[in-house]
Amino acid sequence: MLAGVDVASFQGPPGDWTSAAGDIAWAAVKLTELEPNGTNYVNPDAQADLDWLRRNKKGRVAYLFGHPSVGAKQTVDFFETQFNLMGLTDSDAIALDLEVTDGLPAAKVSAWAGDVQATLHARLGRPPLLYTFIDFAKQGNCAGLGGYPLWIADPSSRAGHPVVPAPWKTWAIHQYATINNLDRDVANYSTQSAMFEALGRKKPVPTGPVNIGGNSSAIAATGWDNGRMVVVGIGSDSFVYRTRFTGTRWTVWVKVSPTQAKGNLALTSTGGGGGSLFYIETSGQTVKMITSNYGDTWA
Repeated sequence: MLAGVDVASFQGPPGDWTSAAGDIAWAAVKLTELEPNGTNYVNPDAQADLDWLRRNKKGRVAYLFGHPSVGAKQTVDFFETQFNLMGLTDSDAIALDLEVTDGLPAAKVSAWAGDVQATLHARLGRPPLLYTFIDFAKQGNCAGLGGYPLWIADPSSRAGHPVVPAPWKTWAIHQYATINNLDRDVANYSTQSAMFEALGRKKPVPTGPVNIGGNSSAIAATGWDNGRMVVVGIGSDSFVYRTRFTGTRWTVWVKVSPTQAKGNLALTSTGGGGGSLFYIETSGQTVKMITSNYGDTWA
């Protein structure tokens, strides 16, 4: 897991918070808030924060604070403008901070958030994180958003062990504490490069036939909305192997089944990197294996 913090104008410019942050791998910075009263708010410290992170080779997450009573298109337009003005790049991640309803029912809040997330994803080419807290999600305000990486505020759980509310099955970032007015987070990735490979802008998938190797008698494939794909096949030794498309390349084939297989394979994918693999053992029994990390490992 990777240590990080999230900051807004409340924390001040970098000189006010970087020392307290300590040895972090990344930070999230509030960029915009399009308010119901018509105020177009831009965090006055965002540019300085982002520049400090770039100079110090830290990962960057840019986020907007959402108001469901304000149009989704206008919200994204405003954020995208500031995103580009501040010089954010393909390697940076984005997020929607969803924690107010503006008095709207849960169904309208979740529908609005779905529009924002889909528009962010389409325009900026990367899967937007969804920041929220447990009770807010349990009230139905996040229905249908389980396909986006979850950034969950759960100060009641120790770092890296948050409660994961429906519709999610796993988490990407856990905000676990506020210490000295600084929100502390951990990200569910092994390295900084892995985090921003997963959350940064995806390069287009090459067109035309691509030889991904392998020597399989049967294959199955599935994919997630962040561009990750996985293909499984029965190898010459009758075990199940997998290869993954990470957004930029296909990985080597790796054996994933504990027993030999025959016949056909089946794969499914769900939100948050979850998925299931089904195969038939040589004895005739059907085996189900699951993944929670976009097909990287199966158990």
